[in-house]
Amino acid sequence: MKQVLEALLALQKIDTQLLQLEALKGDLPNQVKRLHQELADAEQQLVNHEKKLAEYRRETGILEMDLRALESKGKVYQNQLYEVKTNREYDAVTHEIESVKSEIGKRETRQLELMETIEGMEKTVGEAKKSVALLKGEFEQKKAALEKRQEATERDELALKDKRGKLTRGIDSKVMTSYERIRNAKNGLAIVSVVRNACGWCHKTLPPQKVLEIRDMERLYLCETCGRMLVWDEAVSGQTE
Repeated sequence: MKQVLEALLALQKIDTQLLQLEALKGDLPNQVKRLHQELADAEQQLVNHEKKLAEYRRETGILEMDLRALESKGKVYQNQLYEVKTNREYDAVTHEIESVKSEIGKRETRQLELMETIEGMEKTVGEAKKSVALLKGEFEQKKAALEKRQEATERDELALKDKRGKLTRGIDSKVMTSYERIRNAKNGLAIVSVVRNACGWCHKTLPPQKVLEIRDMERLYLCETCGRMLVWDEAVSGQTE
């Protein structure tokens, strides 16, 4: 059991170092992740705006073709007025001319509406492009800073993970499961050393007999207050004697 506890203590020291390396990155990983999502959302919004603007412009083109066709049709009817021979024919042609004028009026009204809408949408697209550019610049800046920090710690991190892998292969799976469970529940700290006859984390004083038993390293003890594993680390615990 002593070898197992010593291995767990060594493992905890490695995990603590890995946490410290992760802490060097600060909040950059979260910032990069957040900016990446914001950039994706802004780009999608820009695509939606551009799509809508294209639809309005396409409708404007269709209206212009309709107007040209109606104007030509109106001219035909206008010329027919000079050829009618009866009042009935005159009324029929006049009705068609009025109908064409009505359709032209509707399309011209819609044209004016579209002009205002397109103008507003063009401004919206312009603002969306600026927003995307700003977010992209910030994202690239934060990403580069994160990559620089990762590069600085990568070698140490890989070396520590290699040591960790070798250590864990020699520890019983049930013990490792308990260690990982406590570590995940206790902010990365599953093992603490006895310091001045107390838990090195919560400082709960331990009975002298338990201190002796922990020092013997013959079985695993948990702190009754904080729930972490207690071990005797000569480099730390031994300084009190």
